[in-house]
Amino acid sequence: MRSLRLLVVASLMGAVLCTVSCTVAKPVVCAVTTPARALSEAGRSYYSLEGTVCGLMTMSAIGAAAGLVTGFLSDINVLRGVADDPDRNIHDAFRTNTSGR
Repeated sequence: MRSLRLLVVASLMGAVLCTVSCTVAKPVVCAVTTPARALSEAGRSYYSLEGTVCGLMTMSAIGAAAGLVTGFLSDINVLRGVADDPDRNIHDAFRTNTSGR
């Protein structure tokens, strides 16, 4: 029974990873890229470790939530035929695939 459950989970993960759906992929990508972009734009500052970890977790959550919304909108744009490339701006949590770069 446990091996069957593991097989089902592994096959679902494989199916999710093989899709080009922005609704699935963009929140994961933006959870990583949003804190990285914020840190690169912040410059050199000195913070406490606790504040930095809390800030990174908050930025990851914001990136994932915004990526989910804009990923869903990007998929709607592809289905409507407005956008040709479903993965355009997949790294930016606040832009859809029809937004400028």
